[in-house]
Amino acid sequence: MTNHPELWQFRFSMYPEKARWALDYKRVPHVRHSVLPGPHAMQLLPRFGQKAMPVLRHAGRVLKNSAEVLDYVEQTWPEPPLYPADPVQRERALGIQQWFDDEIGPATRLACFHEVLPDTEYTARRFATGMAEWQQKLYVRAFPGVRAVMRLDMKIDAASAEAGLVRTREALDFVARESARTGYLVGDRFSIADLTAATVLFPTCLPPEYPVAVPEPRSAGWQRWLERWQNHAGCDYVRRIYRERRGESAAVAD
Repeated sequence: MTNHPELWQFRFSMYPEKARWALDYKRVPHVRHSVLPGPHAMQLLPRFGQKAMPVLRHAGRVLKNSAEVLDYVEQTWPEPPLYPADPVQRERALGIQQWFDDEIGPATRLACFHEVLPDTEYTARRFATGMAEWQQKLYVRAFPGVRAVMRLDMKIDAASAEAGLVRTREALDFVARESARTGYLVGDRFSIADLTAATVLFPTCLPPEYPVAVPEPRSAGWQRWLERWQNHAGCDYVRRIYRERRGESAAVAD
C-alpha cells in the first residue's frame, strides 16, 4: 500500500485539474488513478459512494470534492501557501473559490459540452487521453451513449447552454477586472483564488500548459467555442496564470 496521496480523476476535467495543480504546485508526490467519463461510475460508486471527482485518499482520509482536497493539501503541506496569511484576504480568496466552484464551473462546463459533445471522435479522444489506443477506439464507439447520459445528467440543452455562456462571460469579465491592479485576484500574490479561477476557465482558451493536449486541427465545435472567447482579456489572465504558475507534474504514477 502506497503512502502517497491517491487521486481519482478524469484527465480532461476542471475540478480534477484543480486538485492536480495544488499537489503539483506544492511538489507533493502522489498517485493518479485516471478513469473515463461514463464507465467511471462503476469504479467510483463501490469505493466512495459517489461518481463525482476528484477524490483524494491519504492517511485514512477520503476527501470527496476539490475544495475539501485543496483544504487538506494546504493544511498537510503548507508550503508554498495557497491561502493568504491575512484573514480578510483569506476569506476573500475562499469566497472566490466557492463562487467559481459552485456557480461558474458548472455553467462553463455545461456551455462548453453543449458545443463540443457532438464532435464524437475528437471529444472522446480528449476524454480518453493517456489510455491505450484500443481503449480510445472502444470509447469513441461507445461515446454516443456516454453523450446521451451526460446530457440527461447535466441537463444540457440550448437554453441551459445559453445561460452558461452568460455566466462564463461574467467570470471572464471578473478576472480581467479584479486582476488589473496586481495581476492576481486577491492581494499581490498567487493564491487559491487564482488557481481556482484559471482552472475553471481553462476551457475558454486551452492554455498549452494544461496537461491534456487539444491538438490542431480542432473539430468544428471546439473551434467555434474557442473563437468565442479568444480576444477576451479574461483569457489573457488565464493563459498568464497557467504560463507562470502551472509547473510540472509531481505524480509518481498515473
